[in-house]
Amino acid sequence: MLKKMISKYRLRKAMLKEAERDGSHYDNAIVAWEAPLRHKSEKGGLWLALMALATSGLIYFGVTTNNWIFVVALIAGVIAYTVDHREETNEIEIKISEMGIKIGKKYIPYSNIRAFWIVYHPPFVSRLHIRTHQKMLPDITVELMGIDPTLIRKHLTRHIIEWEGKGEGFMDICTRLLRL
Repeated sequence: MLKKMISKYRLRKAMLKEAERDGSHYDNAIVAWEAPLRHKSEKGGLWLALMALATSGLIYFGVTTNNWIFVVALIAGVIAYTVDHREETNEIEIKISEMGIKIGKKYIPYSNIRAFWIVYHPPFVSRLHIRTHQKMLPDITVELMGIDPTLIRKHLTRHIIEWEGKGEGFMDICTRLLRL
């Protein structure tokens, strides 16, 4: 009896691994939409002037206190931000299926997801947050782009735990308010 159960377990595990490698099972979506790879907010002349003023003030502070590492790090950060945000953001496809979630070309089976939560305060923020079991970069955030969050919640709660009451993190709020 135990041997038969172990054999069924191994067969099911092998079928799941094959389905993950194939990826076609992720294409049978219950919910699908396209979202930008990165949220890009509009920045006007006033925003650019304020950021230039703040950066200049911080550089001045670093120079007057002889904190050259701070000045170099600040300039490197400004250059990296400028280069990264000059490019247009690509749209990626998000699919939620019975097997897991497909974000772009990345397949995430439900067994690799620890929990999820939805932050929904339109028109300011509407995002799906996913916490995976990965050690490096465990959180994934996806814009909902007008998709009904109750539909997503209804399906995901059948497979993974929802962290109710969890909201945006401090850095997410700062990034959204400063339009970074």
